[in-house]
Amino acid sequence: MTSFVTHRDPFTPFDSAPSTPSVKAGYVARIPHDDILPQVVGDTFRHRVGTKPLDLQQWFVRDAEWEPTLAMKRDLIARRRNDVVCYRDDAHEVAQEAGELVLSWLDKTTSNTGVEALVDAALAVPDDLTVLRSIPNDAGEQLPFVAGVVCSPSRWRLSEKIGHDMLTVHKPVSLYADHIGAAVDTTLTRLSPERPIWRSNWTLEDHPALFQPQSPSKPLVEHPSELWIRIERETLRRLPQTRGILFTIRGFQEPLTTYVQRGTQAVSTLRELVSRLPDSLARYKSVYDYRAATISWLDSLIA
Repeated sequence: MTSFVTHRDPFTPFDSAPSTPSVKAGYVARIPHDDILPQVVGDTFRHRVGTKPLDLQQWFVRDAEWEPTLAMKRDLIARRRNDVVCYRDDAHEVAQEAGELVLSWLDKTTSNTGVEALVDAALAVPDDLTVLRSIPNDAGEQLPFVAGVVCSPSRWRLSEKIGHDMLTVHKPVSLYADHIGAAVDTTLTRLSPERPIWRSNWTLEDHPALFQPQSPSKPLVEHPSELWIRIERETLRRLPQTRGILFTIRGFQEPLTTYVQRGTQAVSTLRELVSRLPDSLARYKSVYDYRAATISWLDSLIA
């Protein structure tokens, strides 16, 4: 496995050292959208679909990280295309429609076709773009992932997801199938072009890179104050012509030391969420090795 290189720049890959400043002087990594911050729901841990209606005017949200994320994506697609672009042979029609839809939101067009139209779109927005193809079957439809341009993977490889449906893609996620597997499938099959949706999720990581297609072989830091919180904003939109689904992912990384500066409520919420995680899921979320120390540290901030 490739070794992780220590640095503090979200826009530099996990296995590289920043060669030049990739962001403007004074930039501070900070999740800019309060509506995607984690929330406590219910009395015990449970995976939740947690989707909300998407306002298409806010499909892609401009912020301070828009330009540095685009710069990162340009570099990855130019130098490491095989790591970030992957597709099946039957993906071109649905990928082209997805790419053209994204570009039309920006009042842009492309002369490219097929997956190359999706790549053009991925270079125009900071979000990662993945496409599910709708294949009719006796149960209604099958929705395998057939194409993607993913420059901010959170310790998973795009090539390992292509060709699989949502349930198989999430097989490594403990309790996913038991808690929400059927609900996610129902949500997808009922998705209509007129009613796009969005959701968010969170994890803790011991490295700041947005581009992390693998997990480290051992913990990378010694104290929870060195951790980063990673939050992803996801949108799902049914494509009107091919009936496929465009799944977008926008990742953000923020040092835990600045995240907790939001105040007691944010600290208490995170403390509760970390403490509720089953061991199996804590391992998947890279939290297990740090959980006890993180809870103790967060407690000290509340006291």
